[in-house]
Amino acid sequence: MCWGYITGKLSSSPLHINVNPYLLLFLAALPDVDLLLGVFGIHHRTWTHSILIWSVAFAPFFIKYKRNTIPYFVAVISHIILGDAIVGRINPIWPIGKFNFSLGYGLLSIENIALEAAGLAIFLFWAFKIKEARTSFFGKSRRNLWSILSILTLAGFILFTYSFNVTSDAFEEYGILKPSRLIDSTPLITGHQLFPIELAMHVILLVFLSVSLIQGLRRQSRETTLKS
Repeated sequence: MCWGYITGKLSSSPLHINVNPYLLLFLAALPDVDLLLGVFGIHHRTWTHSILIWSVAFAPFFIKYKRNTIPYFVAVISHIILGDAIVGRINPIWPIGKFNFSLGYGLLSIENIALEAAGLAIFLFWAFKIKEARTSFFGKSRRNLWSILSILTLAGFILFTYSFNVTSDAFEEYGILKPSRLIDSTPLITGHQLFPIELAMHVILLVFLSVSLIQGLRRQSRETTLKS
C-alpha cells in the first residue's frame, strides 16, 4: 500500500495532478483481491496480477480522464512490480505466453520486510512532514471517507491471520481463497519469527488511517455545527 502511494504521488508531481491519497493506497492492494475469488476459479497472481489486464481495465479511464489516470494506474502496477515480482512469480503479460519473473525472495524474507519498512517510513515521513500531504490526510475533506476501503483491507488481513484456526475450515469448504496457496501457507507465515514485524507495520498503517478518518469526520462535524 505504502509504495503504491509513494509511486503514485511521485508520478503525479511532474504532471501537477491532485490525487486522492486514500485511493492510491487502496489500489495498491487491489491486485490481491484474487485471494477472495478462488470460489470463481480465479487463480492467485493471474488475472489481477497482469499488467496487460490492468492496462485494458484502465483504458476507459485513460480515455475519459487522460493523464489524471496515470498516478492511479502506477499505484496498481507498483503492487506487481515492487511486490509480487519480489516475493512471488508473475507473468506481467498474462495470459499471453509463459513468461514468468521473480527475484525469489520470500514474503517474510529480510529483503521484503526491509522494503516494506522503508515504504512505511517514507510514507509516514511524507504524511507528517510535507504540508500538502499532511493537509490531504488531516485536513477537512470528504476524501477521508475513502480511507474506509484501506482500513477494511488492513483490518481484514489482521483478523484473518489471528482467526485462521477458526475460519480456515469454512474457507476451504466454500472454496474461498482457493486455489491460492494462502490457506496452506498461513500457518507457516503466522509462525514465522518475522511475522510480528509484518503485523506491526499493518497495525501502524491501520491506526494512521483510522486517526485520519476520525480527524476528518470531526472537522466535518465541527463545521456543520458552526454553520447551523
